[in-house]
Amino acid sequence: MSTLRFRVEKLIRDKLPQIMRDQGLAVFEHRLDEDAFITALKAKLLEETREAQAAGDAAELTDELADLSEVMLALAAAHGVTLDDIEARRLAKHAERGGFEGRIYNAAVEVETGLPAADYYLARPTQYPQVE
Repeated sequence: MSTLRFRVEKLIRDKLPQIMRDQGLAVFEHRLDEDAFITALKAKLLEETREAQAAGDAAELTDELADLSEVMLALAAAHGVTLDDIEARRLAKHAERGGFEGRIYNAAVEVETGLPAADYYLARPTQYPQVE
């Protein structure tokens, strides 16, 4: 019988190596230092966001949002930020800018050159491509 090896290269939950070994897999893991951990958490945040975006139903979305929450809390803890800190900031932003209850979608903006907002959008061409 031949052996197959697959590159994974991502942060995984703490109990997964043993779960995988119990299934007969060989797992090649190591512990990350602080900087590498922060980088891996940010990559994991994007991975989980893509999975939540692709979720097909409410149950799958719930699972993916739970994963997102786990990664978010780990990233916050790595920076000394608590769930209470996040919630306080969320409430402050909601009071200042509102939430998403209105389902408002912004298709484009126009701004006169020279205004600070123009500089903001021009500095982010990938995020806000200029249209004619």
